[in-house]
Amino acid sequence: MGYGMQQKDIEVDEDLPSFFDAIRLSQADEIIAEEENMQTNYGFQIQDPDTIEELEKVEYPEFAMQGTPWYSILSNSLYAMEFNYIGANITEREKLIEDGKDDELDDDEEMIPE
Repeated sequence: MGYGMQQKDIEVDEDLPSFFDAIRLSQADEIIAEEENMQTNYGFQIQDPDTIEELEKVEYPEFAMQGTPWYSILSNSLYAMEFNYIGANITEREKLIEDGKDDELDDDEEMIPE
């Protein structure tokens, strides 16, 4: 039938922990890495600094949330694969990205990350 306005508030008690108590460490690390990548390479922030500060303090959750922690299309692994996106949290991701440019090497013939 849909939603409508009601005279009283609907009380929902799902007994859920806070976001920062339920997010998996790998998800927190992914969000932090994406933020660092955006600031370093593009000069802007996409997350609130307070959020990043809280994510950096995340510990192993007693009850971890499942799936994508929030709506960021590329934090969903199925979408990331469809877009051939390699997340900023992937070590040495520059070696996996094909952008059509020749690789720049240092004196030791190691790839220069850009």
